[in-house]
This record gives sequence, structure tokens and C-alpha cells, in this order.
Amino acid sequence: MKFLEKFLNLFLGPAKPIDSLKINENHTFIVISNTGLGDTILSTPAIKSLKKSFPQNKIIAVLKKSHSPLFKNFKYIDKIIEYDGKYKGFFKTLFKLKKYKNKITLIFHSNGPQDIQLAILSGSEYILKHPTNSYLKKYLSYDFTKKTQHNIEDKLDLVRKIGGKNIDKTMEIGDVIDSDFKEFKNYIGFQVGSVDFCRMWPIERFSKLAEILIKNNEKIVILGAENEKYLGDKIIKTINNKNIINMCGKTDLVTLANIVNNLKMLITNDTGTMHLAIALKIPTISLFSASDSNAMGPYQNLEIHRVIQKDGSFIQKLPKKKRDDSAMKLIEVDEVYEKYKELNEYLKGKN
Repeated sequence: MKFLEKFLNLFLGPAKPIDSLKINENHTFIVISNTGLGDTILSTPAIKSLKKSFPQNKIIAVLKKSHSPLFKNFKYIDKIIEYDGKYKGFFKTLFKLKKYKNKITLIFHSNGPQDIQLAILSGSEYILKHPTNSYLKKYLSYDFTKKTQHNIEDKLDLVRKIGGKNIDKTMEIGDVIDSDFKEFKNYIGFQVGSVDFCRMWPIERFSKLAEILIKNNEKIVILGAENEKYLGDKIIKTINNKNIINMCGKTDLVTLANIVNNLKMLITNDTGTMHLAIALKIPTISLFSASDSNAMGPYQNLEIHRVIQKDGSFIQKLPKKKRDDSAMKLIEVDEVYEKYKELNEYLKGKN
């Protein structure tokens, strides 16, 4: 344990037990979700439910700086504080939070131990966090038990625990969609990367699928981060067709949202872009093997989403450094193409 962590722990004390909570209009809610893009979007149903249940109370959201533009005009949040986690920026964020009185902190997704330390030292009276094994959970107002349910429900349980009754299970982002943005209209999106290599469908199979789709007169845009550009380049090199464009690393999040909003469908690994598409009500074909679609897959508008789930749970039993893409290799190109045809026919019937 690092010195700063040990030093801060000297000043920690338990929050009040949840049974003593009686919410009034003077309480301010601090919601923390400052890890991955997908985790933040998955927190939006809980944020919406919190605001709908307690419309008179302010909600201050602690979000990762790179993600905050997606929520600048999010009507369920009153103010955003940018904080990327860990100890860089910790004290700056702490002092910003300390000015709010009668705080109730809901930690939807954040890294410890800084998240619980931040909540306690900022003066929160009540602190809740989704099921956690943190050694600091003894300071929380309630110890949640892990359930077999969707990740969205984990977060909604925090709202329910403080008396939230107006529950909305749909994901949403801020008002960032530009109606005049027409690029990539009716393209098929490929989200080729993921935060974990073990969740990535092999790029060779994306290439084979692209070849088939191009023969079907489809246009494809490849999406991903800057460090995933080489993956898109591999597809471009293999297919060499003007109807495939590699946009990896060429967009900020708001531009990405506008591209995704124009897609015919997104074929995707388990990633933040998948959750973005779901929030925007864009059809998806999502590929799961190393992770569980029952916990992380589509949870709304299910008629426009198709999921391929294989049992690749064996990969999670390996040390992180040994987790390769063998679980994702269980998904064949033909299976994804069949889902494409099925979804494409459904969408034609709706138009």
C-alpha cells in the first residue's frame, strides 16, 4: 500500500447507515462513474432514475474528462466535475465536492481506493457502491451482495436502496446529435477493438465478413481508437475497396456518436461503442464469448439487436497476461453473416 493511500486512510470514518436516511430537498447527490465509456453509459439509467425519483435534488456527476462532452447537455445532470481517477487530480476534485452540503454519494463505477476515500473525505453523509470487494467497503452505508443480473440493475439497486421509485432502465446520452450530420448514412459499422484483447473477434474474421458484405453492396466504416487504427488498416489492405473507410482514431466522442447515429447497424465486440449504439437506438450485432451478454449486452429495444453468445468463460480463469482471443474464435464468420441477414430483413420490414 502506497504512502499517500495509507495517509488518507488515517482520516477515514464510516458513513451513516442507510437505514437512517431520510431524503429531503436539501440533499445533493454525487454520482461517480469515471472509468470506461461503456461503464459510464451503463450508469445513465440509474442517473435518470435518480433524477426522476428526486427531481428537486441536485445531481453532481463525477465523470472522466474525455467522456464528459457526451453529457454536457444531459438533462438529468445539474453539474459535471471532471476527474479521471487515481491520485492525479484527487485533491482538486475533493475541494470541488466539499462545497456541497448534505451529500449522498452513489458510486456507480469507479476505481478504488480513491472513490471511497473521495466520498468520505468530501464529507458525504451516506455512501453507496455497487457490489465491491474493496477493503474499504466497511466504510459504506450498505454492503450490497452480488446478484446474477444485468450491470444496469446493479446500478439501479443503489437508487432503489435510497427510496427511488421512478425507475427507467434505458440508456441515454446528452443532446449532442447534429441533425445536419449526414456522413456514413446507412453504412455498416465495425467496432473492431476492445479494452481487453480477449474480447476482440479476430481481425481476419472481420475482414472475411467485410468481403461478403461488400459483395452485398454494403458500405462499411471501421470504428475504434487511435491505437486500433492498425486493425482497420489490415481490413483495408485485405479488401482494398473504396466502400470501406477506416475511421479509427479520427473522431472525438461527439463525432463518434454522430457517426454511430447514422449507421444502418453496428457489428461490434463488447465495447463502449456498443453501448453508445444501444443508447442511440441503433441496431447492433454484438459478439460475446469472453464476457456475458446477460450482464453486459443489450437491455433495451431488444427487437433491433442480435447477440451471439459463446461459452468462452474458460478465458476468465487464466491470468490476465495469458488471456488471448481463443474464446472469441468460437464465433464463426458464417454465424455473424446469418445474424446480419436476419437483422437486415427485419429492418427492411420496418421501413
